[in-house]
Amino acid sequence: MIRIPGKIPIIIHPTFWIFAVLLSFLASGGSLIGTLIWLGVIVFSLLFHEFGHALTSLSFGQKPRIELVALGGITYPEGPKLSYPKEFLVVFAGPFAGFLLFLIAAFLERIPFFATGLVGGIRAIFEMINFFWTIVNLVPVLPLDGGQLLRIVFEAIFGIKGLRYSLMVGAIIALLVSLTFFLIQQFLVGAIFFLFAFQSFDLWRKSRSMAEPDRDETVKKDFEMAEDYLRMGKKEEAANLFEKVREESHKGLLYNAASQYLGMIKADLGDPKGAYLLLLPLKKELPPDLLVLLHRLAFEEKNYPLVVEIGGVCFQEYPSKEVALQTAEACAVLGKVTEAIGWLETAIDEGVENLTPILSSKLFDPIRQHPDFQEFIKALKS
Repeated sequence: MIRIPGKIPIIIHPTFWIFAVLLSFLASGGSLIGTLIWLGVIVFSLLFHEFGHALTSLSFGQKPRIELVALGGITYPEGPKLSYPKEFLVVFAGPFAGFLLFLIAAFLERIPFFATGLVGGIRAIFEMINFFWTIVNLVPVLPLDGGQLLRIVFEAIFGIKGLRYSLMVGAIIALLVSLTFFLIQQFLVGAIFFLFAFQSFDLWRKSRSMAEPDRDETVKKDFEMAEDYLRMGKKEEAANLFEKVREESHKGLLYNAASQYLGMIKADLGDPKGAYLLLLPLKKELPPDLLVLLHRLAFEEKNYPLVVEIGGVCFQEYPSKEVALQTAEACAVLGKVTEAIGWLETAIDEGVENLTPILSSKLFDPIRQHPDFQEFIKALKS
C-alpha cells in the first residue's frame, strides 16, 4: 500500500495496481511500452478526477483523502456535514474535472506536436479515457457519481426516503444498462453494471430499516466510540454508550446495530434475560452468530416456538449438537414427534453418543408414549 501524505492524503491500495495493470495490458495489446503508457494515463486521469472532488470538499472546510482501489478512486470527505447544494458540487466536481481533461486533450489535437507520433497517441488515450469515463460515471447508478448526484437530489426532496428511492431507480437503470451491454457483446461492462444493480438492490433491501437518526453525526460518533471500547475489551463502557445510542435514536440502522451489540454484551456479562429481550425484536435482521445466540436464549426463556422456527437456519450456519438437541427438545414440548426424532438423529450425527440422559428429560414427556418415539428409543437400544 502506497501512502502519499499532504493536505489531501493519497492512499493507493495493491488491488488498484492489479486491476490497472491488467486493464492497461489488455488495452495496449500486450506491449510493455503500451501497458506503461496506459497505466500512466489511467493513474493521472483518476487522480485528476478525484482531486476535483477533493479540492471542492477542501474549499468547503472538510478534510478529504483520496484512495485508489480495485475498480477506481474514492474521495472521503471528512469533517462537517455539507448542505445538499454543496454536497452536490463536491460530487459533480469529479466528472467536471474529467470532462475538462477531455476538452484539453481534444484541443491539443490542433497543435501539430500533440497530433502525431507517440505524443499524439498518448493525447488520444487521454481524450478517449476521460470522455468515456465521464459519460459512464454520470450514469445515475450507485456507487458512480451519477448515482450520488441522484441520491443527493432525492434526499433533498424526500429526506431519508430519498436514499431508498435512488437505490431502486439506480438498480433498475443499472440492470437496463447491463442488458444493453450484454446485447452488444460488451460482457465486461455488462457484468460490472449487473454487479451495480445487485448491490443497489441489496442496499435498498437493507435501507428499509433506515431512519432520520442514522444521519445524526452525534449518534454516529457515539456509536463509533462504543465500537472502539468494545474492540479494547471495555464491555461495560461500550454497553453504556450503546444504551445512549438507543436512547438518542429510538429506531433505524444504528439503533438496531446498537441493540445487537448490547445483546451480545449482556449475554457475555451474565444477563441472558436482558440479551434475549434486546435480540428478540430483531430476529429477522440478526447475523448468523447472533441468531444462534438468540436460539440458545430463546430455549432458556422457554420460547419453544421460536427455537423451532430458527433452528434450521442456525444449524445450517453453525451446525452443532447443541443447536440440534435444543431444537429437538423444543419440538418435543410442542408435540412435533417427527421433527423431534429428526433433530435427535442429527445430534447423533454431530457426535452425541449417549442420548439416554437427554431423553430422560421431562421435555420429552409430551411425545414419550407416541409409537414413533417408542420405536426410535427401541432402535437406539438395539
